[in-house]
Amino acid sequence: MFRFLYRFIMCLCLAAPCFADTRIGVQTLTVDDLGDGRTLSLSVWYPAEKGGQPEAVGRNAVFLGQAAYRGAIPQSTRHPLVMLSHGGLRSAPDSGAWLAGRLAQAGFVAIEVNGPRPRLALEAVDEIWRRPQDVSHAIDRVLADKVWSDLVDGQRIAVVGHALGGTAALALAGGRIDALSYVRSCDDERHDADCAWYAAQEVSLDRVDIAQMHSALRDPRIAAAIALNPEYSEAFLPGSLGALDAKSAQIRLGDQSAAPIAGADLRFVAVKEGVQFDAFSLCTEQGLAILAEDGGDTALCRSGADQRSRVHDQIANQIILFLTQ
Repeated sequence: MFRFLYRFIMCLCLAAPCFADTRIGVQTLTVDDLGDGRTLSLSVWYPAEKGGQPEAVGRNAVFLGQAAYRGAIPQSTRHPLVMLSHGGLRSAPDSGAWLAGRLAQAGFVAIEVNGPRPRLALEAVDEIWRRPQDVSHAIDRVLADKVWSDLVDGQRIAVVGHALGGTAALALAGGRIDALSYVRSCDDERHDADCAWYAAQEVSLDRVDIAQMHSALRDPRIAAAIALNPEYSEAFLPGSLGALDAKSAQIRLGDQSAAPIAGADLRFVAVKEGVQFDAFSLCTEQGLAILAEDGGDTALCRSGADQRSRVHDQIANQIILFLTQ
């Protein structure tokens, strides 16, 4: 269903990308009518004709940005649409810019959904259901836009998510999360960064809005979903990932002993060279030192640029191959 005109994509190999030499454009849309005081910022990436101002989107002191032309004129044909929900609770805006750029270069319109970054742990417990809702709100905004509704194919919409965004992608495909399992996610010995953050602020996951969490988060407009290292995968209701309404895949970085989610009807791909943090952008030369000085997670920048670039290529190629088959 996601096959499109660029026949060269079918020559993709897993070792290296074969993207077209396409100008990448980027624009920003907002969603400010959610009714709860929250605003979404949508970074819209697309194959461009000409024009625009060069920009390194998503660049900060730790991460390099993705090169694009701000405000470039979009190609006038319709393109498949990919919604991106990238990173964990406290990821910086446009942390998936590297992937959005590759998708735009391959002929997709890719939209990264940047919601408000939770300042406090108490605000973050509801991100489990807010993320998929935000993606649906973003689709509403794009399809109602006079310009972009003519440039995207509403019958070819996919969602790609990393970490908590991967959980959102599976929920949008029809997966349902069990509240009790989610609440107990920090009771085991994983001691991941988010659980430590919750514990430091004395916030329990039982503060989640259970009614919202149990509401149907499936978006029937989404025809394909890809989850990259999804969080809380053990919290999905048994069987709910075995009867997904959208074709779906799981890409796993890092722990190669990890198996496909039990009972899930997902294509499973392991990127053996990568670690979970390779789903983030390339780091600046000072990135590792800045994280160490500020008490951040230095694992974000431990991979060398060459390794991370290779992993980025493999991830992008797997996603494009899945969406074009």
